[in-house]
Amino acid sequence: MGNYVDISSVRRTSGIGSSEISDDDVSAIITEVEPQLERFFNTKFTPTERIDFLDGNGTVRIFVDHNPLLAVRELTIDGDVEDPSYVHAYKESGKIILDDTKGLTNNNFKTGYKKIRVKYIYGFVEESSTSSTTSAAEVAGTSVSVALASITGFEDNDWVEIYGMDGNREVAQIDGDPATGAIVLDKLVQAHESGSTVVKLEINEIFKKLMNITCSIAMVARIVGQSYTDIVGYTMSEFSTQKGEPYTQWRETATQLIKERDRLMGTAKAQGILRPRPYIV
Repeated sequence: MGNYVDISSVRRTSGIGSSEISDDDVSAIITEVEPQLERFFNTKFTPTERIDFLDGNGTVRIFVDHNPLLAVRELTIDGDVEDPSYVHAYKESGKIILDDTKGLTNNNFKTGYKKIRVKYIYGFVEESSTSSTTSAAEVAGTSVSVALASITGFEDNDWVEIYGMDGNREVAQIDGDPATGAIVLDKLVQAHESGSTVVKLEINEIFKKLMNITCSIAMVARIVGQSYTDIVGYTMSEFSTQKGEPYTQWRETATQLIKERDRLMGTAKAQGILRPRPYIV
C-alpha cells in the first residue's frame, strides 16, 4: 500500500464497504494512484533521498532535478568530494550555491557532462504542531544525539527539520525511539547552535484529501464497471418490470467527488499552497 493514505480513509471518503470492493483491491488502487499524483505534482510528499548526475555549468550555482530541496547530503565535483555544508541550499527552487569563502576543492561547478553528483533529500512536507528546541550546540555527523527541551510527540522514523538563527537548516530522520530527553538523527551535514528549532514534519493535508478523493473516484469506476452483470429487469409471463440503471447513484457520487477534487486543486493552486513543481532541464 502507499505512503499517504490507508484503506480506512479511502473507504470513509468513498462510502464503499468491503462487500463491494475487498481490502486487497482498495490497497491495489492506492498503490496505482499514488505515483500518478506524484508525477502530476512532480514531487514526493514525504522526504525522499535521491542522487542526481548533473552537467557542470562553470558557475557557482546549479539546480537539482527535484524540489523542495530539504538537505544536501553529499556533493562531488569532477570527482572531488566537497563538504556539503559549504553550499547554500534554496528549498523552494532546488538551487544550490557554492560558498567560495570556504575551503572547497572546486570554486565552481566544473563544465562537463555529468561532472556533478549530488545526494539530497527532497519532498513537499509541512511543519506539524510537534516542535522543541535544542539544549546544546550540535556538530555534523551520523547518528547524532540531539538533546531537546522536550521529546513529547517525536517517534522513531519521524522526519524533522532543524534550523536556527545561525542560518543553518536541514532535514534529518529520527533513528530509534527517543529517550532521556534526546533524539538520535541519522545524519547532520551542518552544525547547529543551541536553541535551534526542531520540528516534526508531516504530509500536506490537502494532498492527503486529494489522494483519498482520487482513489474514491477509481473505486466508483470499479463499481460501475463490474455492474454490467446486474439484473435490470424481470419478466414473468405477461408481466415485466424494469428497475433502472444499477449505477445511477454511483454516477452522482463520481460527479460530486470530481467536483470536490477540482475545487481543492483549483483553490490550492490559486493560493500557492499546492501546485505542480517546476522541473529544471
